[in-house]
Parts: sequence; C-alpha cells; structure tokens
Amino acid sequence: MITLIRRHMKLFFKDKASVFFSLLSVFIIIALYLLFLSENMSSSLPTFDQRAAFVFLWMFAGILAVTTATAPLGALGKFIEDRVGKKSEDLLITKIKKRTLAYSYVFYSFIIGLIFTVLLFVFGFIYTYGKFSITLELSFSLVAVLVISTLMHTLLFYLITSSLRTMSAFSGFSTIVGTLIGFLAGIYIPIGVLPIYLQKIMILFPTTQSAVLLRDLLMTDVLEPMKHHLPNEAYEEIIKTLGVTLQWNDQVLSNQFSWMYLLGVTIVLVVVVLVRNRNT
Repeated sequence: MITLIRRHMKLFFKDKASVFFSLLSVFIIIALYLLFLSENMSSSLPTFDQRAAFVFLWMFAGILAVTTATAPLGALGKFIEDRVGKKSEDLLITKIKKRTLAYSYVFYSFIIGLIFTVLLFVFGFIYTYGKFSITLELSFSLVAVLVISTLMHTLLFYLITSSLRTMSAFSGFSTIVGTLIGFLAGIYIPIGVLPIYLQKIMILFPTTQSAVLLRDLLMTDVLEPMKHHLPNEAYEEIIKTLGVTLQWNDQVLSNQFSWMYLLGVTIVLVVVVLVRNRNT
C-alpha cells in the first residue's frame, strides 16, 4: 500500500499540469479577490478596526474550504489516467489486490489534499501576521475541520470518479466542480443575498458547512471589533449575509449542527466506500 501511495504521489508531482489544475480554482479566487472582490466587499461594510483583515480572513476561510475539495479531486486524475491507460491492470499483474489498489488511490488523494491545504494555511498564516499583525491559532478544531473536510471530499469524489471511464469525462466533471465550488463556499456571491431556496440547497452541501466552520475559527479576532462597533441587529445581519453563520428559515444553525452534518456525511461516505471496495 505504502509503495503504491508513493508511486502515485511521485507521478502526480512530476505532472506539473495536474498540480496546476488541482489549484486552478484557488488561483482564480485569489485573482478575483485581488482584482475586485476585496474592494467591493470592503465598500459594502461599515468602517471599523480590522475591516481589511475581516475581508481577507472571510475570503481565506472560503479558499481553504475550496482547497479541501479541489486538491483531492485533481489528485484523482491519476486514478482515471491509470485506468484509461491500462496501468491499473499492469499493477494487478503483480498480485496486488484490487481492493488494495483502490484504497491506495483514496489515501494518496487524501494526502495530496492535506499537503496543499496545509501549505495554503501556512501562506495565509504568514500573510495575515505580516499584513494585519494577527496570529491565526492552529487549534485542534481547525485541524479537525481541515482533515475531515479533505477526507469527506476525497471519498465523495472517489465514488463519483469511479464511474468515469475517460479523461475527457473527468476533465468535464472537474470543470463543473471548479466552477461551482466557489459558489458553494459562498465566495463569489455571499449566501445571504441569494434566494431562500438557493440558500437551502447550498446548506445541504457539506462544502458550505466546511466554509462556515472555518470562518468561525479563523475570524474570531476580527469579529469582536466589528461586534463592538455595530448595533447587535446590524452585526447579526452582516454575518448571516456573508455566511459566517447559516440560517434555515427563521432558525440560525449552530456550529454544532455544522460539525454533526460534516461528520455525518463523512461517516456515510466511509461506509459506502468500504462496502463498494469490499465487492471489488
């Protein structure tokens, strides 16, 4: 298993195009943030201490959530490539079990997702400290969200890509995910400005729950100055509009709900993958 994982990782990092396209959605979001998203959001917020930091950390939390999805998906391209190129059959000749080979792709994609997510967090940590003099806290909760979100997306995309038979089908699926993921993380358009029915659909996607939990954990130092500056009603309205908290009808969803939802989806996916691979 370890040898297979090392083999997949070595081939992945040799393919510069795969690495680039795994992070393409992140690059697009960062470019949009630098070009106009930052300015547009800042202008729509009241003036308060750390407003620029508020906008950056809101965006950064969404980017982290996106990376936990797109990085494993990009890594799974090697899974499809090996299948299409019949390399998987060659590996099975060496008496490797199909189940072992399948799990090697899952673990490898999960590891790639974690590597990119950690690197992005380190970049954000350095930037936030240098630009805003804010030190992001690497808490157990933050690590847990990143690990669970990466695992959840890895399992989800593994199940989906298992049914794809061509690289063109995989490329098409990756394009769709790359396009939608920014909306699911509430980056392109804040969830609170969308129609109610679209808000409910987005809440059902675990990526949205990951983004909410990350915003709650990363934005602590900038939410307090904002809360003290604004009336409570105005503050609550802004954080609901920006997706720092989620609302279903008149009920504000707690962080506990997001944790339970994310964990529940992950557990279901683990069971489905185990059952599926047991039958291979």
